[in-house]
Amino acid sequence: MGTRQKDEQRALDIVAGRGEAGDDAGKPAKSGLGGMELAGIALWLLVLIGGGAGVAYYFLLAPK
Repeated sequence: MGTRQKDEQRALDIVAGRGEAGDDAGKPAKSGLGGMELAGIALWLLVLIGGGAGVAYYFLLAPK
């Protein structure tokens, strides 16, 4: 394969999302939760705790 064909194939690989085949060929995929996922979970927990506190105040502590 000529130099031009190698360059064209490399460009096609980059555009297709394969990047440099030699650089990360043996690396496993990233696992675990990222920052956005953790922020979403934290917000849901905040909503649940806040809702629970509101319900507890309304039914248990609010003056009647």
